[in-house]
Amino acid sequence: MSKRSKVLTWGLPAVGLTTLVLGSFAVIVDRPVRAAEQPPRQPTTAPTEAFVMDSRAFIGAIGVVEPPDEAIQIAAHVPGVVEALLVGLGDRVEAGQPLLRIDTRRATREVERRRAALRLAEAELDALRAQIAPAHARVESAKAAVAAAEAALTTARAEVDDRRNRLRIAESVDDPRAIASEEIDARRFAVQRAAGSAAEAQSKIAQAVGSLAEAEAELSLLRDGDQDGPDIRAATARVTQAASELDAGETDLELATVRSPIDAVVIQRNIRVGEFAEARSNGTGLLTLSPDGPKHIRVQIDEVDIPRFHPDAKAIGSPRGNPGLRIPLTLAYVEPLVVAKTNLSGRTSELIDTRVLRVVYAVPAESQGIVFGQQIDVYIEAAPMGEGS
Repeated sequence: MSKRSKVLTWGLPAVGLTTLVLGSFAVIVDRPVRAAEQPPRQPTTAPTEAFVMDSRAFIGAIGVVEPPDEAIQIAAHVPGVVEALLVGLGDRVEAGQPLLRIDTRRATREVERRRAALRLAEAELDALRAQIAPAHARVESAKAAVAAAEAALTTARAEVDDRRNRLRIAESVDDPRAIASEEIDARRFAVQRAAGSAAEAQSKIAQAVGSLAEAEAELSLLRDGDQDGPDIRAATARVTQAASELDAGETDLELATVRSPIDAVVIQRNIRVGEFAEARSNGTGLLTLSPDGPKHIRVQIDEVDIPRFHPDAKAIGSPRGNPGLRIPLTLAYVEPLVVAKTNLSGRTSELIDTRVLRVVYAVPAESQGIVFGQQIDVYIEAAPMGEGS
């Protein structure tokens, strides 16, 4: 077996080593030099120096600044195009003050129509009431006509009896020379005429009684003794119905104007003149109002930290971007219902199925630079395990 060449034995490793050294030198020489960059904001730090030594001494949570008792999302009572915005951002409003107005033309026309219908119903009722006196007069006239017809019948019957008596006397004479036959016939015809007059008087009584019944029926529709009759009651009901419809129309017209429910400040406006306003709210109202009072911070405490939370524990808040500012917080109230977490911090270790206890703290009135919707890092002194609530 031939011996291996010294060039291959020693030359190739030497070339490789030289290439490695030259390559490393080139990388070191050509490496770019970059200046250290400052972070966009200072990282969050613990609220006190004591907490730095042991992170278990406090509960860290995220809070969001909100108005006291939460913001009020103002919605429209009726849908329509916004006709006028009566307040601006930052305006202080009083309870009952108009905030905005929906197009009122259709509601105004409906109110006028219903007002005219009410006037018509009232006029019809007045007309019916005005007919009561004439109806009474017609009844009295009909009664008088009945009495007159009865008197005429009595007279006619007396005349019939008188004529019959005369005829009987004439017919009882035996001597034909004492009374002429023509006289007897005349008396007989007079009886017939009197009987016809009596029959006519009898028919007039029936006619007068019918007229009286008709007059009394007409009066009973207007007046039933000391009470109103059915026609008056029906007309009165129509007036009441028309008045109720007018009230409903005026209410609809009033609902076109949205008013402030409380004394507050306008902090957000989500509608403009000419835009269509829905009569509902999906979480964002046409206007957002903040009630008077100190700002609140709604804090979400993860369920794993709930056993360490105590309502009497001290709490400090630091605005995002200004960790050096320490704001003492005062507990306002605790919502006892644990809910799903919605405000995520963005940590990779955070679980999306975490449930949280919502705790609301009040911010001192003198605190500056705190605005609604701002995120706040909140630190709460943790209670020893087993002492939380």
